[in-house]
Amino acid sequence: MRRSVFILCLVLIPVMAAAEEPLEKLSLEALFEDKALELEQFTNLKWLPSGQQIIYFTSNGEEKTLWRQHVTTGERKELADWSAVLEDLTKQRPDFAKPTMSDVNSSASHRLTPVLSPDGAALVGGHAGDLYLFELATGKVRFLTEDPVQEIFPAFSPDGSKIGFVRDGDLHWLDLATGATQAVTNRGDDHFLLNGVAGWVYEEELDVERSYWWSPDGSRLAFLQSDERPVGIVPITGDSAPYPELEEQRYPKAGTENPKVRLGVIGLGGGQPVWVETGKGDDYLVRAGWTPAGAVWVQRLNRDQTELDLILADPSTGETRTLLTEKDEAWVNIRDDLHFLADGHFLWTTERDGWRHLELRAADGSVMRHLTSGPWQIEAVFGVDAAEEHAFIEANLEDHRRWHLYRVDLASGDLDFLGRSRQGTHVGTLSPEGDSLVDLWSTRDTPPRADLLSADGKVLRRLWETGAELDAWDLLPIEAGSITADDGTQLYSLLMRPRDLDPSKRYPVVLYVYGGPNSQLTADRWGGSIHNTYRLLADMGIGVFLVDNRGTWGRGHAFETAVHRRLGELEVADQLAAARWLTAQPWVDPDRIAVYGGSYGGYMTLLLMLRAPGMFRAGIAYAPVTDWSFYDTIYTERYMDTPEDNPEGYEASAPLTYAENLEGALLLAHGTMDNNVHLQNSLQLIGRLAAADKRFELMIYPNTRHGVRRSKFALHFHRLKVEFLKRYLLDGLGD
Repeated sequence: MRRSVFILCLVLIPVMAAAEEPLEKLSLEALFEDKALELEQFTNLKWLPSGQQIIYFTSNGEEKTLWRQHVTTGERKELADWSAVLEDLTKQRPDFAKPTMSDVNSSASHRLTPVLSPDGAALVGGHAGDLYLFELATGKVRFLTEDPVQEIFPAFSPDGSKIGFVRDGDLHWLDLATGATQAVTNRGDDHFLLNGVAGWVYEEELDVERSYWWSPDGSRLAFLQSDERPVGIVPITGDSAPYPELEEQRYPKAGTENPKVRLGVIGLGGGQPVWVETGKGDDYLVRAGWTPAGAVWVQRLNRDQTELDLILADPSTGETRTLLTEKDEAWVNIRDDLHFLADGHFLWTTERDGWRHLELRAADGSVMRHLTSGPWQIEAVFGVDAAEEHAFIEANLEDHRRWHLYRVDLASGDLDFLGRSRQGTHVGTLSPEGDSLVDLWSTRDTPPRADLLSADGKVLRRLWETGAELDAWDLLPIEAGSITADDGTQLYSLLMRPRDLDPSKRYPVVLYVYGGPNSQLTADRWGGSIHNTYRLLADMGIGVFLVDNRGTWGRGHAFETAVHRRLGELEVADQLAAARWLTAQPWVDPDRIAVYGGSYGGYMTLLLMLRAPGMFRAGIAYAPVTDWSFYDTIYTERYMDTPEDNPEGYEASAPLTYAENLEGALLLAHGTMDNNVHLQNSLQLIGRLAAADKRFELMIYPNTRHGVRRSKFALHFHRLKVEFLKRYLLDGLGD
């Protein structure tokens, strides 16, 4: 008996000791150097044709793995250490030099993302300048092309026998049986033309990337041709020695000429395309494809972005007819919700009643049935079942900050909630038959996980989850709430209080801002390193507060378009209301409030400091827009119209206008090779501030693009930010 008790004690002692071990505290090194809290990612999910298995990638830091999983049994098999696969491919092409923007506008990784063959047997992607094929069954990988020019945007023909791709601005295809390649278009020496691949502004602002589409029978290709000749050039340089490399980026600034884009149809043998009659050269061709019956469809948006036409074209003649037109006094949002059905009917989403909803239309474009309605909006239509009886949507029906999955009956409009959790943000991927789906979801407190659901919403199995290692860390909670704007509008908020808050003391707070259209900072989803950065500041004794101002996403079209032609006005008013709310809290020191943000948030940071100079002790702005006339046509004109049409709005919205008002401490940061918000923006501001004899701090990061906070200088930038905030917010804390 005594011996048994002794043994029991020996077992319990290490368990008790483990329970008493202190939890880890956040540090800059843990977040941005060791990346100890960088969780495994789940990406590129694809259903295999059987509907019984899925493939996907997981990644953790430099490691990336390809998996195949049986959804019914849950059995998972590693198909490849993908990092090793890519490393081996790189060794086979040691002399490959990545193209610069002067070659193909950018070298974004999505251009090379592997695609699944129609039979589910192989993946084809791009690496080290060439296309490769990976066999799922054997794990064998081989190059399909060998050319000094990079191939991008591979896409299988419907029968899987051919692969389309873009090389040097022209469309090509490759026969998998023989390995022979065929050029389809021929731009010759005219390097201003891009066939099948979009220019920068289409890719960045319209999500138009791969710009060609196989016909249902695989005999023809529809494609966009972009003539970049009219577009102005922005020179971008690095710091290479002895002479910096020069990139010449075709970038249309607000009010200047856009690329000329047209839609063509061409046979696999090449020759003269049939050009679709899409109208004026100033229009945007924002989406295109083929109907199941073999017609070409295209969505045409006027330059003012107030009218969107859905057009059907005869691929043999190019003749067109308009099925429908969407109009809005402010702007029409572009989505990917169009689904053609086998009988010629189609699904379409519209914001005509102020909220994006689903409708069923006849083949001639007339409305057959309004399927959804109410003060909530659809984020995506992510599939239709094989019987074409139900559509599957992501929507925020129950809470504007939570995006859930629903099944819509196409005959009645009845909605079925899918899944178990009524918390968080959910993204669905439908199986080929539509009888099951994968729900990838998270909440502010729950790291991402993937569940298998039946088509009627039952949770069948947990497929993947991450975040177990977070149990070792002492992570502060984030409080969701709301405040009231000056006109009574409710604004959603998130708050991180300082650790060990003493009600008898007053603390500094950072107002974190973004505030731009199509953003939603308060959505109930896992925030990763951004939320952990808030927690780090809270551990230091600095509160963090953020608010989704008017103009942001998820609250209906009227809430979003309230900022039309006057960017920065209502957003600043709402953020100042947030700052005043903070000053009314008994634990907040009203003299120690700072503001911080990047990109649109950097723009907002500058406006808040310059238009309310007594409110903020300090501000940090990285990669900020300082005048909307420096930014691109599609984004800027959507919200502001052109500088010629709205000169007063451009003047009033520019931080440059108010540079002489600077009072608080300002830290400005920018990357020299930012091809989104050009360094020109910060240089112009520096000139205005210097002319007004204003003092500020500046950090320029060489060879760095737009994402300063995630660049190779991430640790340096965040350390610089934290030290700046310590100097201006923490000196004298508690005095």
